[in-house]
Amino acid sequence: MIAWGLLDCFLGYRIFKITVALSGAVTGLYCGQAAAVALGLGLGGQVGLMLVAGLLGGGLAFMFYLGAVFVTGLLFGLTLGVLLFANFHPGLALIAGCGLGLIGGFTAIKLQKLILILGTALLGAFRALLGMMFFTQRLDWARYLFQQPRQIPVLIDHTAWLLPATLTLAAVGAIAQFEMKGNDPAKKNRSSGAG
Repeated sequence: MIAWGLLDCFLGYRIFKITVALSGAVTGLYCGQAAAVALGLGLGGQVGLMLVAGLLGGGLAFMFYLGAVFVTGLLFGLTLGVLLFANFHPGLALIAGCGLGLIGGFTAIKLQKLILILGTALLGAFRALLGMMFFTQRLDWARYLFQQPRQIPVLIDHTAWLLPATLTLAAVGAIAQFEMKGNDPAKKNRSSGAG
């Protein structure tokens, strides 16, 4: 969790397409395994169906790049809203997060690079710090992210250092990504080919 968060925070824009494909592959593996168990297949059938579903999921996710851009903008706005309004009321934080998430999703389609850099930096920073809290506070981060995401505003409200630490790490990650953007190899190839 920490490694994934830091990779997203500092290299999120550069590895975004790979991350999308990997997320699709993991989802496909999970669905393939669930389908194989439901069909009563043995271990070999489960592994085979998992591999096929994983490859299919990765390929489909890669093809739906714009959808992933929208989701990243949505999650960026949602995370930002929850972080900023967690100290007021958990319900208000979720409503504000949903509103900012929709705005972020549609804005991400228009301003892909900017939103992807900001979104991956913020989401990566938050994930890395949640992962670190497993070691510092024995926090079960999987419960908050996957089982009870509605409790994240309460966690932020009760952990005074989490908001400033997340925003600081996200700012450092975004600055690093903007600096790397100037050294974009694809841009260099286009400019050298034009000359």
